[in-house]
Amino acid sequence: MRSSALVDVTYDDTLDEQLLRRLGDVLPDFIAEAVDCPEEPWIGPPALGDIEIRFRRKGAFDLGDLNVVVEVRTKLFESRVADKQRRADLLTDRLASLQLGKIGVWLVLVDGAWSQSG
Repeated sequence: MRSSALVDVTYDDTLDEQLLRRLGDVLPDFIAEAVDCPEEPWIGPPALGDIEIRFRRKGAFDLGDLNVVVEVRTKLFESRVADKQRRADLLTDRLASLQLGKIGVWLVLVDGAWSQSG
């Protein structure tokens, strides 16, 4: 079993295409590290379907002063609940190294099931 997550990235106009590509390159490993747990261990680079990331530019009616908000939804396990703030902080720290501006990370632990084809 591998770590799995669904991720939404909302960003403003301060991020150019090159920076967004860099973010897309490193985000899977950053997320895998942040959600790693005994129930879903990080055993190397994410495989097909392990981490799905969606990018969305802020719209005219979106409110907020953050340049980037990353929302990570992943399975609820007690080991993740026990230190969820540390995990969110870890991801924020990793993202800060990219100089994205003001960053917010929302780690959502949900009771759910994942299925995929292929």
